Amino acid sequence: MTTPAIISIGTAVPPNKISQASHCAILESANGMTREQKLTMKMIYQRSGIKQRHSVLEEFSHEDRATNSVFHPSGEYEVATISKRMKLYEQHATTLCLQAAEECFAHTGDINQSEITHLIAFSCTGMFAPGLDIELVNKLNLNHNVERTCINFMGCYAAINALKAAYHIVRSQPEAVVMLAGVELCSLHYQKSNDLNQVVANALFSDGASVAVVASSERRNPDVTGFCLNTFYSEFEASAGNEMVWRIGDDAFDLRLTPEVPHVVEGHIAGLLQKLFDKAGLTKEDVDYYAIHPGGVKILQACEESLGLTKEQNKVSYDVLRDYGNMSSVTVLFVLKEYAKQFTAADKGKYVLGCAFGPGITMESMILQIC
Repeated sequence: MTTPAIISIGTAVPPNKISQASHCAILESANGMTREQKLTMKMIYQRSGIKQRHSVLEEFSHEDRATNSVFHPSGEYEVATISKRMKLYEQHATTLCLQAAEECFAHTGDINQSEITHLIAFSCTGMFAPGLDIELVNKLNLNHNVERTCINFMGCYAAINALKAAYHIVRSQPEAVVMLAGVELCSLHYQKSNDLNQVVANALFSDGASVAVVASSERRNPDVTGFCLNTFYSEFEASAGNEMVWRIGDDAFDLRLTPEVPHVVEGHIAGLLQKLFDKAGLTKEDVDYYAIHPGGVKILQACEESLGLTKEQNKVSYDVLRDYGNMSSVTVLFVLKEYAKQFTAADKGKYVLGCAFGPGITMESMILQIC
């Protein structure tokens, strides 16, 4: 039986770096908030675990100006429409994804772009048609008969769904070479609001892209750490469906993210992962590393509490959150890439557990083996 593996991962972030402290100060000076609201916002930013984030728009690190596209914290200027935000997405998404693709293909060994048989594009922060998938085919000179699949609007767990789809493709077609391409431009959905859910979203989310190649493990570049795809398991907790909601609003994509989300994760993640272990024929003690989607500090802490993990075992996720913020679906691939840079030959054969969470509340999990 063919073993599918992640051959290489490439990542990219926009050049516009936003200090978390500076962003909070800009909002505080422009938003017209009460003293209590300012204190609440400062606390959210200070406890976010984020030092900096990135945006495709330079304006997020400066005060409100009439020329800003979407960042209008003062409320003095007209709110950007959905159509304007989607035009910005179309303008920037492909470029950022191409940067991640360049890094990815620099480490695929003897696999070149002409061998790509399948393309899985994923994003929840924008869409257009002909879309990102066709743009990438044209810009990367992929064969026009590449089988294309688009995963849209699934939230932060979409990359695991993409990996799962690639896993099934390669198992059924051992000669397949699958390219996964994800991009999230969360900053395009900034909205001026003192609602607590929106303040949290404004404090957490950021922009990034990731590209990975999945093929038979036999095609792996021996000089690059790979991840053999082992087992996947997913559930959603319907009783908490309203705690995390992602909808298209009148002005932007609206995220409802209540304080209950970490509690839901803490209450259900252990049971979910036990089913994953049972399916894989493994136990928790067999896992050496954890690649948990850094949706926020409280999400990571909830997983630690439920699974009996230390903060050190979650260090890579905390580091990604600190340096990049929550880039929605692509973030877990940033975590895997950071791990790959640290592994040595002694780590081969060890197991990595990955998980991510999104609307539903959906909990996606996977076991990878270092190869």
